[in-house]
Amino acid sequence: MKSKDSMTNPDFQKLISLVLNDLTIRRTMLENREQEVSQQMSSLEKDAELEQLDDQIQQIQADFDHYREFQDPKFEFSATKYFQGPSIGLPGHP
Repeated sequence: MKSKDSMTNPDFQKLISLVLNDLTIRRTMLENREQEVSQQMSSLEKDAELEQLDDQIQQIQADFDHYREFQDPKFEFSATKYFQGPSIGLPGHP
């Protein structure tokens, strides 16, 4: 296993950007589930699941806030372009 010290700063920033993107997607999915639960379930089931979803969202937000501290605001990286792939015009090695 390689250590973090063997990673270049651009690679580290790319990793941070990808992590933040992933956490944002996960948070959005949980928030969407919260809305579904609020609309569909009975009161007792709803309260239990909403509490669980809220706990998960808070943990994701805490992780996001933590990793965001490592992000260099000058580093330019678009996760959207990265995930679109080379067929959309992205270079082979972003």
